Amino acid sequence: MQKVVLYYNPVAGGGRFKNRLDQVFENLQDAKLQVLPRRISSNADIEQHLAGLDPQDIHTLVAAGGDGTIHGLVNALMKTGYKIPVGIFPVGTSNDVATHLNIPFKCQQYCRLLSEGHLTDIDLGRVNERYFINVAAAGLLTDTAHEVQYRLKNVLGRGAYLLKSLEKIPRVQTMHLKMEVDGQKTSMDAMLFLVLNGGTAGGFQGLMPASDMNDGLLDFLAIKPVSLHQATQLLYNFLRGQLLQDDNIYYCQGKQFRIELEPDTSTDLDGEIGPGLPWEVSVCPSAVKMWLP
Repeated sequence: MQKVVLYYNPVAGGGRFKNRLDQVFENLQDAKLQVLPRRISSNADIEQHLAGLDPQDIHTLVAAGGDGTIHGLVNALMKTGYKIPVGIFPVGTSNDVATHLNIPFKCQQYCRLLSEGHLTDIDLGRVNERYFINVAAAGLLTDTAHEVQYRLKNVLGRGAYLLKSLEKIPRVQTMHLKMEVDGQKTSMDAMLFLVLNGGTAGGFQGLMPASDMNDGLLDFLAIKPVSLHQATQLLYNFLRGQLLQDDNIYYCQGKQFRIELEPDTSTDLDGEIGPGLPWEVSVCPSAVKMWLP
Protein backbone atom coordinates (compact mmCIF):
# COMPACT_ATOMS: atom_id res chain seq x y z
CA MET A 1 0.00 0.00 0.00
CA GLN A 2 1.42 3.40 -1.02
CA LYS A 3 2.02 5.93 1.74
CA VAL A 4 0.76 9.50 2.07
CA VAL A 5 2.54 11.70 4.61
CA LEU A 6 0.05 14.18 6.03
CA TYR A 7 1.52 17.29 7.67
CA TYR A 8 -1.27 19.12 9.46
CA ASN A 9 -1.26 22.41 11.33
CA PRO A 10 -3.58 21.99 14.37
CA VAL A 11 -4.41 25.72 14.64
CA ALA A 12 -4.88 26.63 10.96
CA GLY A 13 -8.39 27.71 10.00
CA GLY A 14 -9.65 27.58 13.57
CA GLY A 15 -8.29 24.09 14.18
CA ARG A 16 -11.25 22.42 12.48
CA PHE A 17 -9.14 19.97 10.49
CA LYS A 18 -8.55 17.81 13.58
CA ASN A 19 -12.22 16.87 13.43
CA ARG A 20 -11.85 15.68 9.82
CA LEU A 21 -8.96 13.29 10.38
CA ASP A 22 -11.08 10.16 10.62
CA GLN A 23 -12.89 11.10 7.41
CA VAL A 24 -9.52 11.67 5.72
CA PHE A 25 -8.27 8.26 6.86
CA GLU A 26 -11.43 6.57 5.58
CA ASN A 27 -11.32 8.24 2.16
CA LEU A 28 -7.63 7.59 1.56
CA GLN A 29 -7.80 3.99 2.79
CA ASP A 30 -10.66 3.39 0.34
CA ALA A 31 -8.25 4.66 -2.34
CA LYS A 32 -5.64 2.09 -1.19
CA LEU A 33 -3.41 4.76 0.36
CA GLN A 34 -1.88 4.49 3.81
CA VAL A 35 -1.90 7.73 5.81
CA LEU A 36 1.08 8.71 7.95
CA PRO A 37 -0.17 11.74 9.93
CA ARG A 38 2.33 14.21 11.32
CA ARG A 39 1.18 17.02 13.62
CA ILE A 40 3.39 20.09 13.23
CA SER A 41 3.89 23.09 15.46
CA SER A 42 6.16 24.93 13.01
CA ASN A 43 7.53 24.52 9.50
CA ALA A 44 10.84 23.39 11.00
CA ASP A 45 9.04 20.18 12.02
CA ILE A 46 8.35 19.41 8.35
CA GLU A 47 11.98 19.82 7.33
CA GLN A 48 13.25 17.67 10.19
CA HIS A 49 10.75 14.86 9.55
CA LEU A 50 11.04 14.89 5.76
CA ALA A 51 14.83 14.58 5.90
CA GLY A 52 14.45 11.23 7.66
CA LEU A 53 12.08 9.65 5.10
CA ASP A 54 12.86 7.27 2.26
CA PRO A 55 11.38 9.02 -0.80
CA GLN A 56 10.90 5.67 -2.56
CA ASP A 57 8.21 4.75 0.00
CA ILE A 58 6.12 7.90 -0.38
CA HIS A 59 3.25 8.43 -2.81
CA THR A 60 2.50 12.05 -1.83
CA LEU A 61 3.36 14.71 0.74
CA VAL A 62 0.24 16.58 1.85
CA ALA A 63 0.12 20.02 3.47
CA ALA A 64 -3.07 20.40 5.51
CA GLY A 65 -3.18 24.03 6.55
CA GLY A 66 -2.92 27.47 5.02
CA ASP A 67 -0.39 28.98 2.63
CA GLY A 68 2.27 29.07 5.36
CA THR A 69 2.10 25.29 5.75
CA ILE A 70 2.43 24.80 1.99
CA HIS A 71 5.38 27.21 2.05
CA GLY A 72 7.06 25.09 4.70
CA LEU A 73 6.51 21.88 2.77
CA VAL A 74 7.89 23.12 -0.58
CA ASN A 75 10.94 24.64 1.10
CA ALA A 76 11.67 21.37 2.92
CA LEU A 77 11.15 19.45 -0.33
CA MET A 78 13.54 21.69 -2.27
CA LYS A 79 16.14 21.43 0.49
CA THR A 80 16.09 17.62 0.43
CA GLY A 81 15.98 17.43 -3.36
CA TYR A 82 13.30 14.71 -3.18
CA LYS A 83 11.00 14.41 -6.21
CA ILE A 84 7.81 13.52 -4.31
CA PRO A 85 4.39 14.80 -5.50
CA VAL A 86 2.61 17.36 -3.31
CA GLY A 87 -1.04 17.58 -2.31
CA ILE A 88 -2.94 20.40 -0.59
CA PHE A 89 -5.78 20.12 1.89
CA PRO A 90 -6.89 23.79 2.08
CA VAL A 91 -7.85 24.35 5.71
CA GLY A 92 -6.18 27.71 6.43
CA THR A 93 -7.57 31.25 6.58
CA SER A 94 -7.20 32.59 3.03
CA ASN A 95 -5.88 29.52 1.13
CA ASP A 96 -4.59 31.62 -1.77
CA VAL A 97 -2.66 28.79 -3.45
CA ALA A 98 -5.60 26.37 -3.36
CA THR A 99 -7.99 29.05 -4.60
CA HIS A 100 -5.79 29.91 -7.56
CA LEU A 101 -5.31 26.23 -8.48
CA ASN A 102 -9.03 25.39 -8.10
CA ILE A 103 -8.35 22.77 -5.44
CA PRO A 104 -11.67 21.73 -3.82
CA PHE A 105 -12.39 22.59 -0.20
CA LYS A 106 -14.58 19.58 0.67
CA CYS A 107 -12.84 16.69 2.42
CA GLN A 108 -13.97 13.87 0.12
CA GLN A 109 -13.09 15.87 -2.98
CA TYR A 110 -9.57 16.86 -1.97
CA CYS A 111 -8.87 13.31 -0.82
CA ARG A 112 -10.02 12.04 -4.21
CA LEU A 113 -7.43 14.28 -5.91
CA LEU A 114 -4.63 12.08 -4.57
CA SER A 115 -5.91 9.07 -6.50
CA GLU A 116 -7.89 10.57 -9.38
CA GLY A 117 -6.28 13.97 -9.97
CA HIS A 118 -3.58 14.96 -12.44
CA LEU A 119 0.07 15.54 -11.60
CA THR A 120 0.98 19.01 -12.85
CA ASP A 121 4.33 20.79 -12.87
CA ILE A 122 4.31 23.93 -10.71
CA ASP A 123 6.88 26.73 -10.74
CA LEU A 124 8.35 28.16 -7.56
CA GLY A 125 9.93 31.53 -6.92
CA ARG A 126 13.26 31.82 -5.15
CA VAL A 127 14.25 34.76 -2.92
CA ASN A 128 17.91 34.58 -1.93
CA GLU A 129 18.10 31.11 -0.31
CA ARG A 130 14.37 30.54 0.24
CA TYR A 131 11.45 29.57 -1.99
CA PHE A 132 7.88 30.74 -2.31
CA ILE A 133 4.97 29.10 -4.09
CA ASN A 134 2.61 32.06 -4.29
CA VAL A 135 3.87 35.51 -3.26
CA ALA A 136 6.89 37.42 -1.97
CA ALA A 137 6.10 40.90 -0.71
CA ALA A 138 7.24 43.92 1.27
CA GLY A 139 5.44 46.98 2.56
CA LEU A 140 1.94 47.74 3.80
CA LEU A 141 0.28 44.32 3.76
CA THR A 142 3.29 42.27 4.77
CA ASP A 143 3.71 43.21 8.41
CA THR A 144 -0.10 43.21 8.66
CA ALA A 145 -0.20 39.46 8.01
CA HIS A 146 2.24 38.89 10.86
CA GLU A 147 0.43 41.22 13.28
CA VAL A 148 -3.07 39.74 12.89
CA GLN A 149 -3.67 37.26 15.69
CA TYR A 150 -4.87 33.70 15.02
CA ARG A 151 -8.09 34.39 16.96
CA LEU A 152 -8.94 37.40 14.78
CA LYS A 153 -8.08 35.52 11.58
CA ASN A 154 -10.27 32.60 12.59
CA VAL A 155 -13.23 34.89 13.29
CA LEU A 156 -12.92 37.36 10.39
CA GLY A 157 -10.94 35.34 7.84
CA ARG A 158 -9.32 37.45 5.13
CA GLY A 159 -11.31 40.48 6.33
CA ALA A 160 -8.92 40.66 9.27
CA TYR A 161 -6.07 41.54 6.89
CA LEU A 162 -8.14 44.16 5.06
CA LEU A 163 -9.25 45.88 8.26
CA LYS A 164 -5.72 46.02 9.61
CA SER A 165 -4.37 47.36 6.30
CA LEU A 166 -6.95 50.15 5.93
CA GLU A 167 -6.18 51.20 9.48
CA LYS A 168 -2.53 51.73 8.51
CA ILE A 169 -2.85 53.67 5.22
CA PRO A 170 -2.83 57.21 6.72
CA ARG A 171 0.53 56.60 8.42
CA VAL A 172 2.19 54.19 5.99
CA GLN A 173 5.85 54.89 5.23
CA THR A 174 6.81 55.49 1.59
CA MET A 175 9.66 53.34 0.33
CA HIS A 176 12.05 54.04 -2.53
CA LEU A 177 12.24 50.97 -4.73
CA LYS A 178 15.17 50.16 -7.03
CA MET A 179 14.72 47.17 -9.29
CA GLU A 180 16.35 45.33 -12.15
CA VAL A 181 14.14 42.92 -14.13
CA ASP A 182 15.83 40.70 -16.71
CA GLY A 183 18.53 43.34 -17.13
CA GLN A 184 16.18 46.38 -17.27
CA LYS A 185 16.52 48.91 -14.42
CA THR A 186 13.76 51.07 -12.94
CA SER A 187 13.01 52.93 -9.71
CA MET A 188 9.96 54.45 -8.04
CA ASP A 189 8.35 55.32 -4.72
CA ALA A 190 6.01 52.62 -3.44
CA MET A 191 4.03 51.62 -0.36
CA LEU A 192 3.83 47.94 -1.26
CA PHE A 193 5.20 45.49 -3.80
CA LEU A 194 4.31 41.88 -4.63
CA VAL A 195 6.20 39.30 -6.65
CA LEU A 196 3.53 36.80 -7.64
CA ASN A 197 3.71 33.25 -8.89
CA GLY A 198 -0.04 32.80 -8.41
CA GLY A 199 -2.96 35.14 -8.98
CA THR A 200 -4.36 35.54 -5.46
CA ALA A 201 -2.77 37.15 -2.39
CA GLY A 202 -4.06 38.09 1.04
CA GLY A 203 -7.39 36.47 0.20
CA PHE A 204 -7.98 38.87 -2.71
CA GLN A 205 -9.11 36.52 -5.46
CA GLY A 206 -8.37 37.46 -9.05
CA LEU A 207 -5.58 39.89 -8.15
CA MET A 208 -3.68 38.64 -11.23
CA PRO A 209 -6.35 36.67 -13.15
CA ALA A 210 -4.00 35.81 -16.04
CA SER A 211 -1.19 34.62 -13.76
CA ASP A 212 -0.08 31.04 -14.33
CA MET A 213 1.93 28.92 -11.89
CA ASN A 214 3.65 27.01 -14.69
CA ASP A 215 4.43 29.67 -17.29
CA GLY A 216 8.08 30.17 -16.28
CA LEU A 217 7.44 33.82 -15.30
CA LEU A 218 6.84 35.87 -12.17
CA ASP A 219 4.47 38.86 -12.01
CA PHE A 220 5.61 42.05 -10.26
CA LEU A 221 3.10 44.56 -8.93
CA ALA A 222 3.83 47.73 -6.94
CA ILE A 223 1.35 50.16 -5.41
CA LYS A 224 2.58 53.74 -5.45
CA PRO A 225 1.93 56.05 -2.47
CA VAL A 226 -1.81 56.83 -2.24
CA SER A 227 -4.19 58.68 0.02
CA LEU A 228 -7.07 56.88 1.70
CA HIS A 229 -9.38 58.25 -1.02
CA GLN A 230 -7.09 56.97 -3.78
CA ALA A 231 -6.84 53.60 -2.03
CA THR A 232 -10.63 53.37 -2.09
CA GLN A 233 -10.62 54.09 -5.84
CA LEU A 234 -7.87 51.51 -6.33
CA LEU A 235 -9.98 48.90 -4.52
CA TYR A 236 -12.94 49.84 -6.73
CA ASN A 237 -10.83 49.33 -9.86
CA PHE A 238 -9.70 45.96 -8.53
CA LEU A 239 -13.30 44.86 -7.99
CA ARG A 240 -14.07 45.91 -11.59
CA GLY A 241 -11.18 43.82 -12.90
CA GLN A 242 -9.22 46.95 -13.91
CA LEU A 243 -6.46 47.00 -11.32
CA LEU A 244 -3.61 47.13 -13.83
CA GLN A 245 -5.19 50.18 -15.51
CA ASP A 246 -4.98 52.21 -12.29
CA ASP A 247 -2.40 55.02 -12.47
CA ASN A 248 -1.11 54.08 -9.02
CA ILE A 249 -0.10 50.56 -10.10
CA TYR A 250 3.19 49.50 -11.67
CA TYR A 251 3.22 46.04 -13.29
CA CYS A 252 5.67 43.89 -15.21
CA GLN A 253 6.69 40.25 -15.71
CA GLY A 254 10.12 38.65 -15.61
CA LYS A 255 12.33 35.70 -14.75
CA GLN A 256 15.05 37.38 -12.69
CA PHE A 257 14.76 40.36 -10.36
CA ARG A 258 17.07 42.32 -8.11
CA ILE A 259 15.10 44.42 -5.63
CA GLU A 260 16.35 47.06 -3.16
CA LEU A 261 14.33 49.22 -0.78
CA GLU A 262 15.12 52.36 1.19
CA PRO A 263 14.40 52.31 4.07
CA ASP A 264 14.44 48.59 4.79
CA THR A 265 11.11 47.09 5.86
CA SER A 266 9.49 43.82 6.90
CA THR A 267 8.99 41.19 4.20
CA ASP A 268 6.75 38.21 3.65
CA LEU A 269 6.92 34.88 1.78
CA ASP A 270 3.56 33.09 1.50
CA GLY A 271 2.38 34.61 4.78
CA GLU A 272 5.60 33.75 6.65
CA ILE A 273 8.24 36.29 7.73
CA GLY A 274 10.62 36.76 4.80
CA PRO A 275 14.34 37.53 4.48
CA GLY A 276 15.79 41.02 4.56
CA LEU A 277 16.48 43.04 1.43
CA PRO A 278 18.12 43.35 -1.04
CA TRP A 279 16.57 40.39 -2.82
CA GLU A 280 17.78 38.28 -5.69
CA VAL A 281 14.56 36.75 -7.06
CA SER A 282 14.25 34.12 -9.76
CA VAL A 283 11.66 31.70 -11.10
CA CYS A 284 12.30 27.95 -10.76
CA PRO A 285 10.33 26.38 -13.62
CA SER A 286 8.52 23.07 -12.97
CA ALA A 287 10.10 22.78 -9.53
CA VAL A 288 7.44 20.55 -7.93
CA LYS A 289 4.69 18.20 -9.07
CA MET A 290 1.27 18.76 -7.55
CA TRP A 291 -2.03 16.89 -7.63
CA LEU A 292 -4.66 19.13 -9.29
CA PRO A 293 -8.22 18.58 -10.58
